[in-house]
Amino acid sequence: MELIKDRALTHPSLIVGEYGCGVPKFSWGIEIRHLLSSNFLSIICWPVFTFKQRHLTESNLLKTCQQLPGFSSLWKTIQKGSFAYNTLLLGIVPLKSNSNITDLADITTLTLFFGDEFIDGVCAAAGKHCIEKMFRANPVDFYVRVKQEGNSITVNVDFERIKKLSPQVFDAVNDKYGITYGELYKLLQSFFAMINYQLLQFPLLKRQRIAGKIADVCNNCLDSYKHDVLHKPVQDAAYKCSGVFTYHELKTRLMQKKLLELRCLLADKEHIMHCVDVEGWLDIMSVVQIYDDMQDVVVDDGVQDNLVLYTARRYYKQEWNWFVANKRLLGKSKHAAFLVSLNMPLSINACLSEAGNYIRLMNWEQQKIMHYLLRKNWFVPVRGNCGIAFDGCGHLTLSAIYNHLEKKMEGTTEETLKSHAIETCFHYAPARKKLLQQVDFTTAYQLRYNLLLLSKAAKASIFNRVYDSLRLTKF
Repeated sequence: MELIKDRALTHPSLIVGEYGCGVPKFSWGIEIRHLLSSNFLSIICWPVFTFKQRHLTESNLLKTCQQLPGFSSLWKTIQKGSFAYNTLLLGIVPLKSNSNITDLADITTLTLFFGDEFIDGVCAAAGKHCIEKMFRANPVDFYVRVKQEGNSITVNVDFERIKKLSPQVFDAVNDKYGITYGELYKLLQSFFAMINYQLLQFPLLKRQRIAGKIADVCNNCLDSYKHDVLHKPVQDAAYKCSGVFTYHELKTRLMQKKLLELRCLLADKEHIMHCVDVEGWLDIMSVVQIYDDMQDVVVDDGVQDNLVLYTARRYYKQEWNWFVANKRLLGKSKHAAFLVSLNMPLSINACLSEAGNYIRLMNWEQQKIMHYLLRKNWFVPVRGNCGIAFDGCGHLTLSAIYNHLEKKMEGTTEETLKSHAIETCFHYAPARKKLLQQVDFTTAYQLRYNLLLLSKAAKASIFNRVYDSLRLTKF
């Protein structure tokens, strides 16, 4: 499943080191130099950035949204992304007066999240066959349009056909936000009104280009939705793996590229899109989509393409059968990531290997951001008693995890097995803590902040050192 292009041949920051192709041998000198660089130290400007965005955060629309479950976290995530793009890619210093010139890109991103939630929910409430019929009749009705009357330029979406659906569809309550789809539609229209208001600050010619780019971003999102509606998920059809990646390119990488183009246009820095580091920011979204697939195996089953499910169904029948038998359990469990890592290890290992390939092509700051996102979203440690036992052993140890995986990963290499055992420890807090205590400070640092940069051989070597030192007795 090799997707990475030959960018390593032209990327100036990549050399071959003992920790894997594309990764130099770890050096504290290099690490400290990066930690003390102006790029990394720009993080101290984060409070200034959020303060200057208070005109958005304290707007009536966002204050209304603050009452919705999970909205505060979503908005903070969008702000963090915006801060990273502005400071690390565009070189925009929050202390400068025009540093909030890219705010419209953040509102557009927020609109996409609400739009995605709306159209997914309406599809579930009305039935996929009903929405499919509408798409096949006239897909243009779903697209965002730019309307110009004299000097007035607006971005609009009507969903005229969807509004003709049964009232019961709009009275249905969205599980995520706890409001009806009728109310969600009104919020979506309010976001477009905010976009159009923000457009007024730009001169006419630039306003035309910005409006066109916003419509382009939104319609790219609709194209991925159309794919879900009109096609069977790749894991349920006789498609090749390239079909999953093509879908991922459309859904995340291409959409992120268009959002970055919008951000550069707003900041009058369009030339930056030709910079080599831009590919790293797009690679981040590719990895985000991979761990989204790992998280969403239950949600995506039978609905949309999923790399984990495709891999299991196509190559590892035993893991696919386990998923089918335990799907309901996974849907209810708070430890789904841990369970999937333990019981679908070959599929998860394939996905993490692909994620590692992307990460090796990123620059230092992007690699640190990516591992931060992985810690927050995939390697979330289970604390306390997780209710999982192996062969009558109620406590999870590295040796217990290894023994369990050994049965699940028959036929794979010892190196891959041990590497995955190390990664699986990061799903369980006591095992992770014990592991980090048994290695030196430098190794512990790399396991915490460079986990997927480390080669399988390096992680297998770490496993052997810990495994041998404790002689399989207590760990």
